[in-house]
Amino acid sequence: MLEWFIIGGLAVALYVILYKYERKMDKLQELIDENKERIDKNHTKIKDNHSKIGDNHDRVDEHYNHLEKLFISTHQHHHTHKNENNTDSKD
Repeated sequence: MLEWFIIGGLAVALYVILYKYERKMDKLQELIDENKERIDKNHTKIKDNHSKIGDNHDRVDEHYNHLEKLFISTHQHHHTHKNENNTDSKD
């Protein structure tokens, strides 16, 4: 007899969980339908800006490479200048 109560309780709990899930999905679908135009508009903006993002990425890479070269050349100059000072002090 106790088993039937447990099985019945599980069935009711499963029904409640599925009912709440279905209600949430219906609500989300309503929100999607209401905002369908805005969603489509944003998708077109994303597609339009995709090429701009690629171009900017290339520019950033070029600038980064230039900065890296400047850092290396400055660091090497600074390092060489330190070595010259160190050799002078040893003499």
